[in-house]
Amino acid sequence: MICALKICGLVRREDLETCHDLAVDAIGINLWRGSPRGVPLEEAASLVDGLRPGGPLRVGVMVDPSPGELQIARARLGLDLVQLHGDAPIERYAALGVPYIWVIRGTPELDTLEIPSPAPAWVLLDTRVAGYGGKGVRHDWAWAAKAVRALAPLPVWLAGGIDPDNIAAAIDEVAPAGIDVASGAELPGAVRLGTKDRDRIAALRSVCAGW
Repeated sequence: MICALKICGLVRREDLETCHDLAVDAIGINLWRGSPRGVPLEEAASLVDGLRPGGPLRVGVMVDPSPGELQIARARLGLDLVQLHGDAPIERYAALGVPYIWVIRGTPELDTLEIPSPAPAWVLLDTRVAGYGGKGVRHDWAWAAKAVRALAPLPVWLAGGIDPDNIAAAIDEVAPAGIDVASGAELPGAVRLGTKDRDRIAALRSVCAGW
């Protein structure tokens, strides 16, 4: 089994380059202004402009964007996928033909879930907390393991409170296709949330690569 890794909530160019150097599979740039890791579109553009080709997949994290906003961000940042949070029906965006990540928050009854059409590139299981994003709170891994099986053959990724100390246990218990980490990859005590720690990213990548 191969487990992919996405580092999310990046706010510094050097951290994007670190993810490239360490062969991280995907990076997430949060474009929602309501997030402490959110960056305006033009600041996000400065992060990605001129990056070496071929690096991690670029994911734009957005909350209820208009179709126009989504398309502008995709073109400006060269996004490979969009990760959609909020209350708007996912079908609103799926119909645009943009590759997307379907976010399932919390632990809904699995038999009530209807896979959108067209299908997402992958599914992200995230902890339900106030606002959007898991805020570093660990997901219910037992439920997540059931979701991985119930949603097969769709790739299912796991987020929520994962760090270098528990990533191996998370992969072992849940068997996700990928792991999504934001706060668990950050530099302790950094002034700005979103500032990543190269050593922590390397440790996360090492576990995923060795699985």
